[in-house]
Amino acid sequence: MSPLEMGAHVLQVAITLGVLTWLTFNMFRGSKSDTWWGRYAVYPMTALLAIQIGHDHLLPCLALGTVLRYAVNLAFTAMSKLDTLAEPIKIHRVNPPAEQHERELDWDGPVILSPAAFILVDWITPWMRQERVVAMSWESIVMMFVGHYLLVEPIYYVFHRWLHLPQVYKNSHVHHHTSVVTEAISGTSHPMLETLGYLLNFSFSFLLPAWCGCFSYGLVPLYFVWFDVMNCIGHCGFECVPRWLQAGPLKYFIYTSCYHSLHHSKYKFNYCLFCPIWDYLCGTVHSTTETLHEQVLTQPPRKLDAVFLGHGHGIFSMLHLPWISPFLCSHQHEQRWWMAPLQPLLFLWVVFCRYCLKTSSVQRYTYQGTQCATWCLPVTGHFYFMESQRKQIFDMVVQAAKDADDQGVKYLGLAHLNKAEFLNGGGKEMLPLLGDRKIRIVHGNTLTAAAVWQALHEHTTPKDEIVFAGSTSKIGRALCILLARRGHTVRMITGCEERFNNIKNEAGAAGKNLLQVRTYEEGVGCGVWVIGKLMPDKRIQALIKPGSLIIDFAVPHVREEVYRPYRYVNGAALSYSRKATDLTFCHDVPNTVPACLAATIIHAREDKGQHECGEVAVDEVEGWWEKAVKHGFSLSCIEPDKNAAKTD
Repeated sequence: MSPLEMGAHVLQVAITLGVLTWLTFNMFRGSKSDTWWGRYAVYPMTALLAIQIGHDHLLPCLALGTVLRYAVNLAFTAMSKLDTLAEPIKIHRVNPPAEQHERELDWDGPVILSPAAFILVDWITPWMRQERVVAMSWESIVMMFVGHYLLVEPIYYVFHRWLHLPQVYKNSHVHHHTSVVTEAISGTSHPMLETLGYLLNFSFSFLLPAWCGCFSYGLVPLYFVWFDVMNCIGHCGFECVPRWLQAGPLKYFIYTSCYHSLHHSKYKFNYCLFCPIWDYLCGTVHSTTETLHEQVLTQPPRKLDAVFLGHGHGIFSMLHLPWISPFLCSHQHEQRWWMAPLQPLLFLWVVFCRYCLKTSSVQRYTYQGTQCATWCLPVTGHFYFMESQRKQIFDMVVQAAKDADDQGVKYLGLAHLNKAEFLNGGGKEMLPLLGDRKIRIVHGNTLTAAAVWQALHEHTTPKDEIVFAGSTSKIGRALCILLARRGHTVRMITGCEERFNNIKNEAGAAGKNLLQVRTYEEGVGCGVWVIGKLMPDKRIQALIKPGSLIIDFAVPHVREEVYRPYRYVNGAALSYSRKATDLTFCHDVPNTVPACLAATIIHAREDKGQHECGEVAVDEVEGWWEKAVKHGFSLSCIEPDKNAAKTD
C-alpha cells in the first residue's frame, strides 16, 4: 500500500470512528432529541469500521447475538403483559407510569454498543483475533461462566455499591432507579458512562476464555441470550423463579424476580447482578426477600369489577399493544413514518389476529380502588363493515361477555363498533343470549350525550343556532330533543326523513325547532357545530369559519391539525386525575378515557345492577353528568390557535 493509499485509508477509518463516536454520544441525549433515532446507525457504522480495519470475522456471531437479544427482550415484554401468564404472579400490582416507557426507550443502548465494543477490543488487543478462535467446546462454556461468576459478579457488586454513593447516584444511577415498578427492558436503561462501565465489566466473560485460548464464536450469542434472560427475570415485574430453585444453597447463586424488585423499592439492599452470594457475604440482603418470593407465588388472583371491550382501529393500531410496545400503547394510535415499510407484514399480522387470536386483556388498572381492565377483540375496524364478518364478531362480543361473567366481572362496557346498531343494537340483542348471568352490559352512550350536553350548556345560549352531523344516532337523537327543548334551532343533517320525523315527534312542541337539512353546505354561517359522525377534514375547513365552536363525539375524532383554528370540545373523551388511576393505555385521545369507558367505571362503582343498552333515555342525560363529576371526570375546551386560523 502506497503512502497515499495508506493516508486515505487512515482518513477513512478516522472519519468512521468520528461518526461512530458522535452517534454514541447522540444516542444518550434522550428520545426527545431530533436526531435520537440515528442511534441505530451505530450498527452499520460498526460493520463499516470492522471491514475497514480488517476485523470483520466477529460480525456474523455479533449479528446473531444481537438479533437474539432483541427477541429475548421482546419475549419477556410480551409475557409480562399477558394477563393469563403474568397477572397471578405480579410483584407490584400496579402499572408503571407512561413517562417511564418514554424514558426507557434507551434500553437497547448496551445492545447497540456491544458489537462496537467487541470490534474495538479485537482491534486493540490480540486476544480474540481470528487465528486464536477455536471450535465451541465445553471448556469454552465453562471458562465463560467462570469468568462471569468469579470476575463479573464481584466486580459488579462493588461497582453497584459505588453507584449508590449519594453524589454518584444523583448524577447517574438515579436514571435507572426512577423506575420503581420495573419493566423487562428496565435492566439496560442507563446513562452513557454507566453503560460503558457495565460493558467493560461484562467483557470478562469473553476475555477469560480468550486469555485461556478457548474463545469461540458460539460464546457470543450464548452469553448474550443467557445474560438478557437473567436480566429480564430481575426486571420483568412477575416472578419467574419457582420455589425449588431457591432450595438450600441454590438461593446463593440464583436470584429471583422478587429479589431484584426489592432493590428497586428499598434501594440499599440486594445489590447483586444475578448471584446473591455477594449480598449474603456483605450483609445487604433485605429481610423480606424470601417471604416476598413465597407471598407472590401464592397470592390469590385479583377480581375485576369492570371490563371495557375495545377493538382495533386501522391496521397500524395493532402495533399499539402492550405486548409489542408499552411505549406505543401509551400514546395515541396513529400511523408513524416507520410503519409504512411494514404495511405488508402488518396486513399479515392483522389477518393472523383476526383468525388465530382470542379476545385478550390489554391492561388491568384501578380507578379510585375499582378494579378495571380493558380487553380487546383481535379485530380491526374494517372487518365490522364486512357483512360476512358481522355474525362472527357478534359471537365474539357475546363470548367475551360470558368469559367476563365467568371471572366475576360485574359490568362489561362496549367500545365504538362493539355496540354498533348494525352489530347488536347497542348491546340490546346480546341480553337474550346471556340468560340469567349476573354481568351487566353498558354501551355508555348516556354519558357521552351528557358530556356533549354539558359542553353545549357551558359554551352556548338558547339563541345559538346549531348544526348537527350524526343527529339521528342514539346520542344525536337524545341531544337534538334536549336542544330543541332548550330553545335552540337545530339543523339536523340527515337524509332519513323517517328517522327525522320520529325524533321531531318525540320532541313534542319543541319539535318546531328541529330542521332537516341534507348537506353540510346548508350549515354554512352557523357558529356552533356538533359533529357526531366522520366529517371530511376539507369540508370542516371549507364550511366552518375559524373561531366557531365545534363539539365533537365522532369516532374517529377531528384531528388536532384540523381543529386548531376552532374552539374545540371533545365530548367523547373525558379527562381524569392521573392520581386516581394507574391506567397508561391510551384508548384514543391522550390523557383522557372514552366516555363509554368512564360510564362503565361509574356503573361498577355505583353497582346498581342495571344494563345500559338500546336507545339513550333522554331524561337521564343531565343526571349522568352529575355522576361523572362526582367520580372525578371532566371536560376541557381547547381555545382556537389564532396563528392556525391566520394560516388557514
